[in-house]
Amino acid sequence: MDIRQLRYFTVIAEEKNISQAARKLHMSQPPLSQQLKLMEEELGVRLVHREGKKLRLTEAGERLYHHAVQITKLMEEGMEEVKEVGEGLKGSLKIGVNTLSEMSLSGLLFAFKEKYPLVTYEIHQNESGHLFQLLSERAIDLAVIRFPVQSDEFAHFMLKKEPFYFVSREAWNESLTLEKIAGQSLVVPSTKGQGLYDYILQSFAQRGHEPNIVCASSDLTLLSGLVQQGFGATLVPESAMHIFSGAKVHSYLVEDEGLSSQYGVAWMKKYYLSKVATRFLEMYKEITRNPLGS
Repeated sequence: MDIRQLRYFTVIAEEKNISQAARKLHMSQPPLSQQLKLMEEELGVRLVHREGKKLRLTEAGERLYHHAVQITKLMEEGMEEVKEVGEGLKGSLKIGVNTLSEMSLSGLLFAFKEKYPLVTYEIHQNESGHLFQLLSERAIDLAVIRFPVQSDEFAHFMLKKEPFYFVSREAWNESLTLEKIAGQSLVVPSTKGQGLYDYILQSFAQRGHEPNIVCASSDLTLLSGLVQQGFGATLVPESAMHIFSGAKVHSYLVEDEGLSSQYGVAWMKKYYLSKVATRFLEMYKEITRNPLGS
């Protein structure tokens, strides 16, 4: 017995008349009567009693009708859900976010939720290196990461290029360059082998300096606390300055045109990108061109 026959039977049960059921199903009476006979033969039971032109369900017919209604309803809902998922109207969006998270993401997620209220979300926060691993394992669809990306496996688009700030408990009365910062005790907002840590070291090395790194921490709450206590100063991209909101520290734009941080969205080239993720990506690109609230 298939779903088509179950649909036929529900209409027969509700109309209680073969001719009326056939008209409702837009078919002739003989094929519908034949389908009812085939169902009874397959199940080995009578499903209806014929009382003139009217039909009355047997006890077995009542049980089949009950299940047929549930099954056809589930099938219809399932087909609708599959269409919604295929069109990006429903499903799950799994995003990875770099430890130095991009502040406009919350606004974007809210805007996306307004447009696609049936979508659910799963958000992972970690270093860019680990997010690339999650992309490779298909644990996430998209990752907001710091660049550069050292692999041609990933497609990406850039969101923003931003300057670095030097943050310290002590006040400075002069312009700050990497040369002057090199002698300070630094708490770096990343760990060895990660993109931002390596980028900061390379930036100093390219200018002939070696920084005095006393601590590397990807825990930004801890980093903020260490700087406030005078454990060391730090260098952070502009978008990470929110971690010092309300803190008794001093911040200064680093005067070096070549020193900047870039972040963007990456995904795996070889994997299918779901409709939900594709639509989120499209919105991200649109909002990058026309920022929220502008």
